[in-house]
Amino acid sequence: MKTSHTAFLISILLLASFSSLTHGLLLNGLQIGAVRVNGVLFCSLDGNLRGNSPPLSGAIVQLSCAGSQTNLSQALTNPAGAFVVLVRILDTILFDPSSCFVRVNLPVATCSVFPPDGALTASINLVNIVQTAILDIANFTTGPFVSSVL
Repeated sequence: MKTSHTAFLISILLLASFSSLTHGLLLNGLQIGAVRVNGVLFCSLDGNLRGNSPPLSGAIVQLSCAGSQTNLSQALTNPAGAFVVLVRILDTILFDPSSCFVRVNLPVATCSVFPPDGALTASINLVNIVQTAILDIANFTTGPFVSSVL
């Protein structure tokens, strides 16, 4: 009996692995296979470009969605303060553009202007969808960062 139950479970898993994703992120009628979020972070009180504020290098940027207990993905800012957060095809199922945001937990060691605790958050906005032969990629950019207390 146990062998037939195990064989049944293995069959279901195999069928599921060979089927295409029928549920996932659908934008403008297109099945999205990957998500890319671009942004730039500066060493200013709120993380936005203020006057001649320098770019923030080496900060961890996380992509989170309301209702999800985990971060979908994260990236590190480069020397110009730029980052690209990539979301893999399987994680697009958890991605909801209306409830997702970018977060940087404070403090960040390379910027003494930030408060000692809290976070910087920014909304995300769809820029375009790039269709390729393999998959469709949704490109987002961040809105202005705002400072919040956790």
